[in-house]
Amino acid sequence: MGTPKPKDKRSCIEEGILDNALAMIAVLEINGRIRTWNHAAETITGYSHNDVVGSTEVWKRLYPDKNYRDSITKKISAILSTKNYFENFETVIRTRTGESRIILWNTKKIIDGDLPRTIAVGLDVTEFRNADLFRESIIENANILIAVLDKGNVMIWNKAAETITGYLRDEVIGKRDVWKRLYPDTGYRRTITRQIMDIIGKNRFFENFETTIVTKSGEKKIIAWNTRQIGTGGAHQDIAIGLDITARKQAEEALISYMTEMAMRLKGPVEVIRDNLSDVTKLTRERKLEPQEIALILDTQIRNADQIVQNVQDFQRAIAEKHQEIPEAYRKFLAGE
Repeated sequence: MGTPKPKDKRSCIEEGILDNALAMIAVLEINGRIRTWNHAAETITGYSHNDVVGSTEVWKRLYPDKNYRDSITKKISAILSTKNYFENFETVIRTRTGESRIILWNTKKIIDGDLPRTIAVGLDVTEFRNADLFRESIIENANILIAVLDKGNVMIWNKAAETITGYLRDEVIGKRDVWKRLYPDTGYRRTITRQIMDIIGKNRFFENFETTIVTKSGEKKIIAWNTRQIGTGGAHQDIAIGLDITARKQAEEALISYMTEMAMRLKGPVEVIRDNLSDVTKLTRERKLEPQEIALILDTQIRNADQIVQNVQDFQRAIAEKHQEIPEAYRKFLAGE
């Protein structure tokens, strides 16, 4: 037997690159038959080199649902009818173990000898897509306003932002005029803009910055804003998180109003008790009152004081029950807990 002809240095290097690439790489004949199936393709799909090379069967295994397979075949045909390659074409494959993986495909036509071939490069983006979906789910389902801005233009506007402001995402995405709508008063808008610029000039972000917006329906709401920059290098975006504290602010104002009212209402009765006790003290020192008379007067003042205490407690409970947005520590104090 003759000695096998060694492979040239270039082909060895090329095979090494193909086999050690982190992306799935397949070289296909014009009819789709597989000629090359690298190590990453084996790892991602679960099908070995020996399982697939020289056959087209693997595509039916990777896309076992006929309707889905037919749909992506039509899409590929439509793309290839206008150009001889496709870029970032996303499909979902079924691995040998039954797991679904999201693959981002890119292809290129080559000539191998005199024969046309197609190199298909598949990048497994499953984890990235799952992470994106997870982040999107958190953003969408958060009960606080979340907006991502690129140079002031709104890129993300979650459901809470729609609910709080009344403006739907289709009305604001890609635009920046929503801020003029939320702050229609030019003077007020300029004032908060200056304040924001002063804060960002020092810290590049701001925390618990309170402003009053005007919703689409004309309602005024108090928002506590927090911002952060995201991104790296020269490209960055700003994420703005807005907490609607309108109810809390109204509750706090109501609390102050109630406490002021309560103090005013208590002032008169307490002064009466004080004056009566002062008179009793004076008359007692002058020996003008009998012990029985003193006891009767003091009993009356005790009842008056008990009634004041009861009124205060009833007043406190009424405030705590009516205004659930009052901070918990205040509510417990008011409720006597």
